Amino acid sequence: MSGELAMNLWSSRFGALTIILTGAITATAIVGQQYAACAKTAEEIAQVATLSTVEVNNTLGFATSGSGVIIAKQGNIYTVLTANHVVASLAQEYSIRTHLEKNYRAIRIQRLPKNDRDIDLALIQFYSRENYPVAPIGESKRAVVGSTIYVAGYPLPIASWYERKLEFTAGIVSSRLDRASSGYGLRYQAVTRRGMSGGPVFDADGTVVGIHGQGDTVGTVISQWNGQIEEIKTGLNAAIPIDSLMSLRSQAKPNGFDILSNISIQRSPSQTQSNLGPGGFVCDTSTGEPMTVYQNPQGFREPWIRWNSNFFSDSGYDPLTRCKQVTQRLENYSRNKQLNYVTVGTVNNQKVICTTSRVNGPCEGLIYTLRRDQDPAPALSSFFVWLGNQKARPSLFESSSAVYINVGERLGLDVISIPVAPE
Repeated sequence: MSGELAMNLWSSRFGALTIILTGAITATAIVGQQYAACAKTAEEIAQVATLSTVEVNNTLGFATSGSGVIIAKQGNIYTVLTANHVVASLAQEYSIRTHLEKNYRAIRIQRLPKNDRDIDLALIQFYSRENYPVAPIGESKRAVVGSTIYVAGYPLPIASWYERKLEFTAGIVSSRLDRASSGYGLRYQAVTRRGMSGGPVFDADGTVVGIHGQGDTVGTVISQWNGQIEEIKTGLNAAIPIDSLMSLRSQAKPNGFDILSNISIQRSPSQTQSNLGPGGFVCDTSTGEPMTVYQNPQGFREPWIRWNSNFFSDSGYDPLTRCKQVTQRLENYSRNKQLNYVTVGTVNNQKVICTTSRVNGPCEGLIYTLRRDQDPAPALSSFFVWLGNQKARPSLFESSSAVYINVGERLGLDVISIPVAPE
């Protein structure tokens, strides 16, 4: 069996919160370590996908072809990860076609499943003197429900005279299953087509978190282009989490003669920082507009700030740049347990939104510099999206000069609220 497998998935809904924020930030440098908290742009991830995603072809032609991704290189030997059902037939020969439109014969194939219920993955090796990049490997446990993913692959052409071209589509994770047939536990909503099986699924950091291989269908139609039967797809799909491959590799025998035992697979450095916990702040660009989002340890993602002001774009501080900078500050303060209260104050004779450890306390950490003509009080009142949601409103403490917002309470931290007498 090859191509994109059909499956019957139960559907899920994801309710997005609508948020509005206007504001601006001055050119303030970020001090400290850069974590993987800020997502890459879709264009950056598409570039990685284009260079590392390959076609997997066979002697029968397009009808049973698939896709794959380069995950390792040793000298002139490249290793491609794909779905096993793409290369399941022992009676066929297989080849790899890269983005340079060069074809290479598969010199070795390792089919990982031992039976039909095992993980649907396979490894292919080919020889080339060309320099092809290796896709960065991430951690699929970070692909939580609601997070952004991107699927890359070479779908089959709609007619015989068309060439296969790389398709790169965006979606969101719709569910996660601990137990799934053939290992397909990562579910998402995205546009895919037969022939993309075996292609990589990237997260918002541009790392591979899964291998695509299943698509939910509700029926079939006869194609007007080639007269062949085509599935009617719902848009719900599934991938095998990349952590499943890493788990298999950890169980492989040292000095074995198979591919899995002998290749070196490195996780992306940004994904292996020991101080990166399961939750945190990220700069999300999946909606086309930069947004600071907080993800709690349970995987729930809540929008905090939407960046839609171009006030400082002429100075090089467009909404995406500001999103990344402020998100990084919030992440650093949160990890250092310095994100207790947020208020307004003055730093270097500039009006700012800042952190402080206590009500009526001084500014301790810069979050955001205000325009000189901005009124600090309303700016703070509209800074966090959830301030407009009365049911979710955190504790507010008013002093004679400013409002103090208890964000530690919002994050579930142990913050002692110091009462302030009303004016």
